Amino acid sequence: MTLSIGIDRFDYVAGSWLFWSEHHSGQFSDGYARLSRYQFNPGACFTGWQSLTEDAKEIYRAWCRKESEDCAYDSVRYRLEQAGWELDDPNGCLEHFLETYGDDHIENTGLVNYEQSDFVNLDMCYTSHLIRFYNDNEADVLALVDEYCDAIGATSRLHALEGQTIEDPDDFAAALVNCGMTYFGQQLLAALENSD
Repeated sequence: MTLSIGIDRFDYVAGSWLFWSEHHSGQFSDGYARLSRYQFNPGACFTGWQSLTEDAKEIYRAWCRKESEDCAYDSVRYRLEQAGWELDDPNGCLEHFLETYGDDHIENTGLVNYEQSDFVNLDMCYTSHLIRFYNDNEADVLALVDEYCDAIGATSRLHALEGQTIEDPDDFAAALVNCGMTYFGQQLLAALENSD
């Protein structure tokens, strides 16, 4: 494995030790043999990933690439947890994003496109799915739309949907889902971009 950064030997050992302590496949595996060679005894203050320097984290990521492992510390779920989001009992809206993108690295998700696009174009394009989502998560969707209204200074939900074609209640429900979930996707993206 070659890295093009100048690294402190301690950073190399710390990043490698953490990787192999989490990814070896048993006492008789090659990974365990590597782990044993490092002679690294973390102190009481060592908390894993959070204790690593940026260079040590790059070493860990390099091992992930070399061994074809996903770096769980770069996942959307982990980064939201580190940013203080409560993920143990998510509402239906957050649960949708966690199921869709939770285990992926942010750059590999549709979340990065929420600056230019919306929920309907990125995640849920069928009206029947939007209506079902609204029926299953009405309170959560309406709370997000109300937050969006506050953010833009809209006086009502209908005001927030100005310019959209709404001919019947199903159109209104679909537009509310699109509005609330687009706003929420943008909030998640902002939280993830500020979380590292």
